[in-house]
Amino acid sequence: MNETPHNQPPAGSDPTPVNRLTAPLPPTYPISGQPFVQYQSNGYAPFPAPGPRASSPTFSQRVAKAAESGLIGKILAGVGVAITLSGIVMLLVLAAQAGLLRPEIRVAGGAVLTGLLAGLGVWIGRTPARRAGAVALVATGIAGLLFDVMAMSTIYHWLPDVAALAVAGVVAGVGLGIAHRWHSQALTLMVSIPMLVLAPVVTDGVDAILVGFMLVYAAATVWIQVGRDWPAVFIVNTAAVMVPTLVLTQTSDQSWPTACLAFAGVVIAVGASILLIRSAKNPEIVAVTSALAAAPLMFAVYPLGTAATAVLAAGAALYLAAAFSTTRLVGRETRIVWLVAANLHLLVATGYVLDADYRPSVLMIVGLLLAVAAPFAGDLALTVRILGTVFTGLGILVLTGDGALRQLVAADPLTGDGTHASLLVGGLMGLAATALITWSWVDAYPEAAHRVTVTGAMIGLWMATTVTLSAAHLLSTDADAAFRGGHAAATITWGTAAAAGLLWARRLHGTDRAVVLTAGLAVMAAAIAKLFVFDLAALDGVFRVIAFIVVGLILLALGVSYAQKLSGSETSDAAPVA
Repeated sequence: MNETPHNQPPAGSDPTPVNRLTAPLPPTYPISGQPFVQYQSNGYAPFPAPGPRASSPTFSQRVAKAAESGLIGKILAGVGVAITLSGIVMLLVLAAQAGLLRPEIRVAGGAVLTGLLAGLGVWIGRTPARRAGAVALVATGIAGLLFDVMAMSTIYHWLPDVAALAVAGVVAGVGLGIAHRWHSQALTLMVSIPMLVLAPVVTDGVDAILVGFMLVYAAATVWIQVGRDWPAVFIVNTAAVMVPTLVLTQTSDQSWPTACLAFAGVVIAVGASILLIRSAKNPEIVAVTSALAAAPLMFAVYPLGTAATAVLAAGAALYLAAAFSTTRLVGRETRIVWLVAANLHLLVATGYVLDADYRPSVLMIVGLLLAVAAPFAGDLALTVRILGTVFTGLGILVLTGDGALRQLVAADPLTGDGTHASLLVGGLMGLAATALITWSWVDAYPEAAHRVTVTGAMIGLWMATTVTLSAAHLLSTDADAAFRGGHAAATITWGTAAAAGLLWARRLHGTDRAVVLTAGLAVMAAAIAKLFVFDLAALDGVFRVIAFIVVGLILLALGVSYAQKLSGSETSDAAPVA
């Protein structure tokens, strides 16, 4: 049977090989509506020739474009608002200082001028296409009327403070009603910003009336922002309250009224943020702004002494309520901001505790409560756990600096039984808080249980040492005897803790065993070093004997235990295999 080889062309075909790269392509025909493209012999189309580069617009063209887009009109309107309001302020204040015109003429003239501006703006704004300019007119009129009301109260004293605030609220409500109908954030800002800048000029400085007026205005602007993403309005209005309140805390001697105004600012900011945060594209900005609103409260409560603790605790309760009552409405990141703000209040509140000796204990009590609350905090559990760890750590550091370290190295009493009593309470609170914090972390991260437990045990050992030494000073009136007895008990405590860790390590394997074993050996080495370097020289009599005997017995028991473990392993290894 004849077969054609696979490398030979079939019979009747052209035996000349074809080069597909150099062979001419079949003719192409242009498709209707498309340009004809002539391909080269290599099969690739040429790159199109670069077209002429577009020239950048000139300055005149840019100005013309800005004018067409309305930007220039907005800038001119904004500058016009500022200048007109400055003129109204001059009419109300400078004219009064120079004795020009009668007070009634100044106030009436300002009211007529601003009323006409607001009315003209409303009339022009009937057409949506003209509202950009109408917004500036209405904003000028509303802000001017507000200044007029403040002048009647603070300069001429024609209106009682409460009546002036009520009238100002009505005027602001009218302007906000127009902004709400026109959906104009710009109108609200054009009223708020001049208020923040020029109101102190009318009131001749910052006082409680001005802060109260700003509080009323901030509260009156909340409803217009509901359902809208207007973060600029919330930030400006919060600053309009926060800035004068901060100034008032530094210039006013009225402690409780100032603290109440500052607390009212926190209430308005937190309540408004809860209402506005669902419609905000960046809710974290709203939450941070509401948290910063508490800054004046921190300064306002300073003159109150121990009563400041209650005020700050109330502020913390507001932020905690916002963090845990909006679980289904607000995202986790936003509620973390409120939770951190609440704990900052608690941290500052500890500085106003009645007795400074017990401040570390208060810090650790807060840490203990946070550790208990962590399992019930839902998606905020990690943040609560971290905050509990921070409070406990700060409490231990403060306790160490307040006397725990000194009583470790000095035989003389600190300042009497009160200090040692506070160290005893602080040490016990530190033990409890450390134990609960450690349990909380172990429960959340069981894969790191042994490392976390070792860390907590080392911190707890320092707290146990503080408890031992302070208890010895409270039980004995002789400072030297208390010092020696406390150190003997501390050495025994170290040895016992090390023995517990080494016995625990026998039941573990791998990395966990290495971690626990290393920690146990380190504590035992520290106990032995303390025994020979410190106790041998500092202790005498029965305390030295007790310390050496007890630590020696612990070491003997450990040696026997580990020797039995080794012997059992060797015996099992040498046994024949059946």
